[in-house]
Amino acid sequence: MNKKLVLALGALMVMVMMTVTITILLGALTRGGEKPQSAPQEHIVEEHTQITGEIIRSGLSDIGELATEEYYFTQVATYDSTKSAQLFHITFDLPLTHTRFIYSYDGVIKAGIDFAQVEVEKDDLRRLITVRLPKPYILSSEIDFDSFELYDEKTSIFNPVSVKDVNDTNRTMLRAAETAAIDKGLLERADKNAEALIKNFLRGGYDVLEYAVKIERK
Repeated sequence: MNKKLVLALGALMVMVMMTVTITILLGALTRGGEKPQSAPQEHIVEEHTQITGEIIRSGLSDIGELATEEYYFTQVATYDSTKSAQLFHITFDLPLTHTRFIYSYDGVIKAGIDFAQVEVEKDDLRRLITVRLPKPYILSSEIDFDSFELYDEKTSIFNPVSVKDVNDTNRTMLRAAETAAIDKGLLERADKNAEALIKNFLRGGYDVLEYAVKIERK
């Protein structure tokens, strides 16, 4: 083969290889400089629930009956019984039939409201939430039977004490304790505590911080 032809072919191959190399390098540099394309982002729509008076009322209704104040007491009761008879329209006590004992119990009386009866109105224009509360009432009266104390006892075999007598005396004792609790402001404190509970409930459970809260009574 002609020496000049061989040299020409060699030079041509070198040029081809250089061209390929430069092309590869340029491609790599181009790819390295490109910013990666991010995946198309979906448009996220946040759901916003409109807080209404009915939603608030429903939340309060789930609380049901709730004791908002307690009154602890020690109540003394007296059982006194004597059998009597009547003769010629004259009533007199029978001798040896006098039964008497004095005792006390500790206990607790609980008062509150029924939150299912609460009414709620929400005025968005005035930024005002009006809450109407039902009247508080006594929810329970309980005796701690372990606290029993006996102060005086006089019994007669001719006038034994029945279970009914004890129950009736305890019932009378509880009614007296309830009256004393009411006289000392049990229901007023239960009402005030229910109001505070509702205000905390609204501040902690709903996005209504910009609203004033007005409490009314039914």
